[in-house]
Amino acid sequence: MNLSHRAPHPFFRATFVISALVFLAGAVSPALADSAPLAPQTKIRLTVVQWMPSKGQFERWDAIGGEYTVSDAGEVSLPFLGSLSVGSLDNASLTNEIGKRLQAKMGLAQTPAVTIDIIDYPSIYVVGDVMAPGEYKFHSGLSVLQSLAMSGGPLRAPAQQRSQTITLVGNLREIDHSLLRSSAKLARLQTEMAGAKEIVFDQPPAADRQYAESLYQEERVIFQARANALDKQSVALAELRNLLTAEIDTLEEKLKGSDDNIRSVEEQLTSVRTLVQKGLTITSRQMDLERLLTTYRSDRLDLVTAIMRGRQAINETTRNLEGLSDTRRSEIASEVQAEKANLDQLKLKRDTTQQLLLGELSTGPNVNDRDEELPLTFSVSRRDKGQVDQFQASETTELAPGDVVRVTQPRLTDASSEDAAAVPVQTEAHVSQVSR
Repeated sequence: MNLSHRAPHPFFRATFVISALVFLAGAVSPALADSAPLAPQTKIRLTVVQWMPSKGQFERWDAIGGEYTVSDAGEVSLPFLGSLSVGSLDNASLTNEIGKRLQAKMGLAQTPAVTIDIIDYPSIYVVGDVMAPGEYKFHSGLSVLQSLAMSGGPLRAPAQQRSQTITLVGNLREIDHSLLRSSAKLARLQTEMAGAKEIVFDQPPAADRQYAESLYQEERVIFQARANALDKQSVALAELRNLLTAEIDTLEEKLKGSDDNIRSVEEQLTSVRTLVQKGLTITSRQMDLERLLTTYRSDRLDLVTAIMRGRQAINETTRNLEGLSDTRRSEIASEVQAEKANLDQLKLKRDTTQQLLLGELSTGPNVNDRDEELPLTFSVSRRDKGQVDQFQASETTELAPGDVVRVTQPRLTDASSEDAAAVPVQTEAHVSQVSR
């Protein structure tokens, strides 16, 4: 009897421990360490669990649980409960409030266990003197210095700007060479389409004259090789047609001989039939002539078929020979269209690179080399209770979801307004020289 009374005790103790753990899980969620209120646009996952004594197990309320997003007005819309104002509630306060409302709404004896997990925080924004301003993902413990690293760091130093300028100059030079290659190829294709004997190229820039001459010579070699290939194809098709014609002539001569043999056998067969009817010769002689006649007629059909096939091959060869030029012109037209599109893209790329180089030179050594850089300054704009507060921050300042970090690079500029006005003129001259 004592054993029967004591046996359920471990079960009830285990049930009590599980219930306590589930309840504590609702009160101590991963976001409890951060007691800050839930910011707008925060994505959360709600889980509701209740112990069912009648079933002896825990039951999850999937109809209420799920993923929700805090609205800009600071509210969360839940099934059965409607809109719940988050306001200044942190994670723990919100779980307690949802549990109490569910208990009152459903008339429960005990408060269900509620857990809230934060899926995603609102993004932060980094603006100002950084390499890549924009929107970045927030995580707990994010500092101002970490946000600066996420945005690529401060604007590059003058030495880095010079390196970028050199890269752009090299890109511009490469684009110019690509333009020369594309123009030379287009001139060769247009000459082939027109059926001319010599290519006329545009006058190259003085700086690229030697490079252009090598390109022009390569295009002349390609032009001559393609012309020779076309001539060889034409000659080969013409020779094939002549060969087929001669073969047909030979077959027709054989056909005439076959017709003569057939007539001769037919005459002999007529005479033999008469003799067989009169009993002057044997029947086997007539049968041999009939078999021979059948063989000659079969050979004649083979010759007629061969002649028809030969004439069909001649017609096909003639069509290929006559359509060789049209096919080549169609192929060249497609190549011209593609090369013109490539040329337009290269020109657009060249203009864009020139604009980038112009911007680099206008903010490059002409100005920045005379500037003395000061330490970075940071300011943070934070939304709190519907208002935006802005305050100065340091590298170790911890950010909150939705913060806007402004990075400023102070400078001591000694350049006069006249020097600044002269920068665009020098820059344009430099870009023009580079492009040439």
